[in-house]
Amino acid sequence: MYIRILRDIFIFCLSVWALLTVVSFYFDVYILFPFTLAESNEIPYENLIAIRLAIFATFAFYGLMHLLHGSKEVYPVHFLKTFLFMLSFMGLIVFTKTSAEVSFKQWLIILFFFCVAIVLHFSTISKIRRFGR
Repeated sequence: MYIRILRDIFIFCLSVWALLTVVSFYFDVYILFPFTLAESNEIPYENLIAIRLAIFATFAFYGLMHLLHGSKEVYPVHFLKTFLFMLSFMGLIVFTKTSAEVSFKQWLIILFFFCVAIVLHFSTISKIRRFGR
């Protein structure tokens, strides 16, 4: 019960942050997580690479699942969980691979997204049917 409430709070907060980030772009305001304002040329390169790779990894995951098991309906929270796991793993890979100094705050953000993905996984485990079942 409590994990579902926590899940809904996480989803609501991340949705509001995402919506504000998209709308603020129209006004030339760039918002990084967690609500940090930046100039367009101040967005850390490592963040952009991690997000790009997470998008490709999520696409590859769903593409492979489609090829292996055909198209099955999944809940939107499954996509969110998959993307946050991919973002966590790609962030970890990019941060450890690059020679640039990554701040402790960046590591905490990756850890936060991983924890949210874990909460989403355990709160939806009974609702989501795996591919092919």
